[in-house]
Order: sequence, then C-alpha cells, then structure tokens
Amino acid sequence: MKHAAFSFSQRIKDELSQIPCIEQCCRQVELATVFFAAAKKSKTHIEVSTGHAGFAERLTGLVEKQYGITPPIRHGREFHTIVLNRAACFARIQADITTVFLSAERQRPAQWTDCCRRAFLRALYLSCGSVSEPEAAYHLELAVRRDSGAADLFKALLDQQDLRSTLVERQHYQVIYLREGQCLADYLLLAGAQHSYLTFELLRVEKEMRNSVNRVVNCDSANLQRVADTAARQSSLLRRLQEKNLDRQLPPDLKAAAETRLQYPELSLKELGAMMQPSLGKSGMNHRLKRFEAMAAELLSRTGE
Repeated sequence: MKHAAFSFSQRIKDELSQIPCIEQCCRQVELATVFFAAAKKSKTHIEVSTGHAGFAERLTGLVEKQYGITPPIRHGREFHTIVLNRAACFARIQADITTVFLSAERQRPAQWTDCCRRAFLRALYLSCGSVSEPEAAYHLELAVRRDSGAADLFKALLDQQDLRSTLVERQHYQVIYLREGQCLADYLLLAGAQHSYLTFELLRVEKEMRNSVNRVVNCDSANLQRVADTAARQSSLLRRLQEKNLDRQLPPDLKAAAETRLQYPELSLKELGAMMQPSLGKSGMNHRLKRFEAMAAELLSRTGE
C-alpha cells in the first residue's frame, strides 16, 4: 500500500491541523504546548517555525482567538515562521504555560479533560513531530527545543498515558521517541487522527502478515533443504557401499530403507516409512536410516575410507 505524493508524517499533520479547536481550555493547552516546546525566544520576538503550511495557518488563528493579535507569517522555501512581538504577548504566553504545565493542580493529564489531552498530543506532534513510513519502521519522534526545558515533563506526561517513550539528546533538541507499533497507534488515536490511525493499523496488519508468511516460507525452505541434504548424504553412502559390494553386509531392513531413500530422495520420512513392509512411522523411519548411516560409515571405515 503506497502513498507516493506525501509522506505519512505529512498526512498526519494535514489531518491534525484541520481538527477544530473550539473550547478555550483546548486553545490554551494547544498554544502552551507549542510555545513551550518549539518557540525560539529573542529579546524582541517569539518565533515558531514549521514546514507545514496548514499548521502555520492554524497557529495564527489560535493566537488571534486567544490573545487578540494576528501575527505575520514569513514564508520561506522550506519553513513558515510565525513571528510575535515579545512585548505584546510574552507575559500571557508564559502565564498559559505555567497554568497548563507548571502549576501543581494541572501537572497530571489524568486531571485534564479528554479534549485537553487530545489538544496536548495534537499540538506536540504538529510543532515537533514526525513519523517514519510504517512500511519501513515504527518510529514517532518529537524534537523539543533543548532551551525550553520541556522535554522531561512532556515525556512524563506521555508515559502517564501509557505512551512508552525514550528521551535522547540531539544537537539543539531533546528528542522523545516512540518505537512500539501499539504506542504509535495509540498516540494517533488519542490525538484525534482517526483516519491516520486506521491507515497505520491497516499497514501494520499487512506488514505483520507479510512477515508471518515470510517466516513460514523461510521455515519451509529450511526444512526442504535439510531433507535434501539428508537424502543426498544417505544416497551417497549407499552408492559407495554398492561400488564396493558392501551393501550385501547390511541387514535386510536397513538395506531396504536405504534403497528406498535412494530411489525416492524427494520424499519425507513419513512418506518413506509408509513404503516399508511393514510400514513405519516418521520416527521409526528416521531411526532406521540413522542406523543405516552408522553401519555404512563403519563398513566404509574398514576399507580405509
């Protein structure tokens, strides 16, 4: 199942950026998450850069509703940068970050409403997230600015929602990543990306089915190779005995087993055993051929082979 036009990561952002954010509490959580995780702060401005135009438009709309200002967007070749005047809104942004994440009564997502938990996960992915193509690997990562000091708290919030994650350092970022398929699926579902979740689960089922089929095929191939190797070894022993007229010294039951193996090298032990008189089971035929191999080796060793 291929989607060549856009990456899976891009399509998740397309979906999340179109989810309405109606409640004031959700706007507060979403903006606090974005500015805590991804904002670059200077003495005069606060900037958030993104490669996704839909998210840039969404962010300007949320800022306008929450703070009553319309920040400009600088459009570059790869990134769109939302620029806010620090003096106009820094105190209000910082107050929202404190209220959402740093005050004792709001520090656990269990105390958030479901819509606020979705807003947090949605904003975190939109501002910092990316996902590998599911056909290749299960890997969701969230690159949080190191100077924000938010990564440890965000990881704890994810872990509290059973989204098991790992935190690593990477240049100017602290990267939280999820590498379990189920955790990645749960993240998409909890964030509200239902279509992406269903797409991911379909791809995951297809991948696991392919892997299961490959394991069966590889196992069957290995078994066939073992049968072929064993048949070739046993047939070679009988031919060498026949060349030296040593096969006459074999007990009749062992000679019959070896001759049947030589005549039908492609048959399984069960099929060979059914041709014996009286018939043998798989283990009985295996035991008889092993006895033949041992005796053949002994007879040949007496001739100096």
